[in-house]
Parts: sequence; structure tokens; C-alpha cells
Amino acid sequence: LPAGTAPAPGPDNRPMSRARTDAAAPRHLLFKGLTGFALGFPLALWLSWLLMYGGALPGAMPVRDQLAMWLAVLLWSAAPCVAFLARSRRECVGLFLLANAAALLAWKLLQ
Repeated sequence: LPAGTAPAPGPDNRPMSRARTDAAAPRHLLFKGLTGFALGFPLALWLSWLLMYGGALPGAMPVRDQLAMWLAVLLWSAAPCVAFLARSRRECVGLFLLANAAALLAWKLLQ
């Protein structure tokens, strides 16, 4: 587009694409990825404990600790992927904090 012109409006009379401004581009993807890694780690640990030691498996299972360890890694690697599904930064942080609080409460109740 030539300088100073806006993109053609869409069906709802809003621009179909974002016009470039001089401001820096928002870093939503970086924020969501870092949030997924930072808040996904404790969530993965609590969910791993809940799945392994919350009564789903028999008590005398010899490989239970190994399963819990590897399950935490898989859950933590899935957390950033899930973070990208959030529509906004606030929703991303809010959902992760809510999930962490729920997992912590379940962990406290089942201990």
C-alpha cells in the first residue's frame, strides 16, 4: 500500500489487515510461549503427581516413579502448545494460574 493509505474495509467495515505503525510489533507469541514454559512447569509436576499417585495406579507398581518423571516432561512440553490457543495475554495467564490453583488444591487434598 502507498504510504498514508489504509487497507480496504472488510464486510463489517473494519480493515481486513492491520496497518503498519511506527510502534514496535506486539510480542504475543513470545509472551505466550514463556508463560507456557514458566507456568506450565509447576502444572506439569502437579498433574504428573496426581495421575501417578492420586489413586489411578496400584500402590505396588515398580515403575511408577519413572512413569511420573517422564509424564511430567511430556506434560511440560505440551504446556506452551496449549498456551498458544489463548486469545489474549490475560486469558493465557489467567487460565494457567487457574489450572495451577486447581492442581495445587487437588494435590493438597489428596496428600
